[in-house]
Amino acid sequence: MLTGDLLVESLIDHGVEVVFGIPSGHWPMYHAIHSRPGQIRHILVRDERNGAFAADGYARVTNKVGVCDGARGPGLIKVVSGFAEAFNSSIPVLALADDFPGDQVHLNERGCAAQGMDQLRTLEAVSKWTARVPSQAKLPEIVRLAFAKATGGRPGPVALTIPHDVFCQEWIPGSPASGGKSRNGAFPSWRVYPDPDDVERAVRLLSQAHRPLIVAGGGVNISQAHSELRAFAEAAGIPVATSVAGKGSIAEVSPLSAGVVGVQYGEESANALYREADVILLAGCKSSQQVTFAWTLPTAAQRVVHMDIDPTEIGKVFRTEVGLVADARAGFRSLTEAVRGFPQPDRSAWHRRTRELKEAWEAELAAEMSDAQSPVTPQAVMAELRKLIGPDDVVVTDASLSIGWVVSFLDAQVDGQKFLFPRGAAGLGFGLGAAIGARLARPKGNVVLLAGDGGFAYSIMELATLAKYGLSLVMVVLNNSCLGYNRLMERLRGETDFQSVSFPNVDFAQVACGFGCTGVRVEQREALSRALCHAFHVDGPVVVDVVSDGWQTPELSLRAEAKRVQREKAT
Repeated sequence: MLTGDLLVESLIDHGVEVVFGIPSGHWPMYHAIHSRPGQIRHILVRDERNGAFAADGYARVTNKVGVCDGARGPGLIKVVSGFAEAFNSSIPVLALADDFPGDQVHLNERGCAAQGMDQLRTLEAVSKWTARVPSQAKLPEIVRLAFAKATGGRPGPVALTIPHDVFCQEWIPGSPASGGKSRNGAFPSWRVYPDPDDVERAVRLLSQAHRPLIVAGGGVNISQAHSELRAFAEAAGIPVATSVAGKGSIAEVSPLSAGVVGVQYGEESANALYREADVILLAGCKSSQQVTFAWTLPTAAQRVVHMDIDPTEIGKVFRTEVGLVADARAGFRSLTEAVRGFPQPDRSAWHRRTRELKEAWEAELAAEMSDAQSPVTPQAVMAELRKLIGPDDVVVTDASLSIGWVVSFLDAQVDGQKFLFPRGAAGLGFGLGAAIGARLARPKGNVVLLAGDGGFAYSIMELATLAKYGLSLVMVVLNNSCLGYNRLMERLRGETDFQSVSFPNVDFAQVACGFGCTGVRVEQREALSRALCHAFHVDGPVVVDVVSDGWQTPELSLRAEAKRVQREKAT
């Protein structure tokens, strides 16, 4: 046995069951994986970047560290895009690669040694922690530390490299030992409870409010605090809005749900409540540009309670009256226990306002989804998906407008339903890799990907991965032969030549067939329902290529412009 066996034993001790990547000089790890069938599995991807996205998607669905690997140098640095998304979204991913032998490190500059570069330094800007394993004896200790870093506190991606001579060194099982089972393979690894005095102050402030609102961010999903969030909201009688990353933290069919807030992608009803609230509890919600309307909400007149596991987020942008340093599950448990001792004012008018705004917004969306025109509108696609997607299904989107279509038009049917959005770095190409990770994480039920043709083409080679492993995945491509967001922005600037935003017409259904998947092309509205129903019953990967209207947008600030364009086209 070699050091690769020791590494794999250490991964198994941390609960790792799947690794995504491409082999190279770290072949001892591959040999060790394949010699342990039933314990750990390797998924061969076509690009290391997609391996990182797959590890991210796997982590979001399982709440376990996602693991990817790549060749040293150009292979490992391809995970930068995936690490940027994971770092900004606080998702624990571990990347592994081989490295130069210790006596050759000085020769890696500018490719003097084959594939030579400072790979860890390249990753540092988008990593929570990076390290080079100096010896076989230190490997178990450093792996344990890597998992602890990835899952402790605010989660994030970490990277390890192992020198090739260390990787290939003989290893006798038990010397050194891998270290035994660890709780650091899942996240959050340790629950952090808030200071009781801060809890009392927060509950006192919220109990005095007549128009309080909870804004649940991605931290609520990371913490799996769904039942705790609901328990507190019910005990205090407070409506719950979410950020895009927080979508799914509460069932959006619930009377407590206010919808999704956001300056770009969100719901007008939720945004109106956000502006009208007198006290706002931000929970697991970073002060990002999107959820704070370019840092204009909450206003100076609104009082803020901010709960986050990362103390540097509290008060980072806004004056915060009460800060709660806590994991969301632990924090909501503490708040629920405390709120029972405080009487709550009559908030019937606030709840009525919540209901009226939601109903008006839903009526507006329903009118859009009833459109039967051709080319097919994305709203019509969402209308059909609403009929097919169940509460146990996972929905993944690529970046850009696909996020907005799901945010506004698909409701979370139960607390904790999984929606995977690339909001950390918002880079195109996230969707297919993340969907592969989600599929491996949840073998049963449906995994549905919604992507534009631009984003889907970034990672289209992974159709071969789906076919190789026979993974069932429904991929819906909104194919408008352009970068829709960019083209609409050019229209707003008065441009008409639409430079560098249009693509040639690609038949993604035929492309899918070429990779060994099922492909269905939809060009007319009347064929849409049948095609999607068929896709949900295919045993294997299927691409539904929908030739769609490129002038539609879910972005709130651009919806009025899109409607104006449609009127002009009609006349």
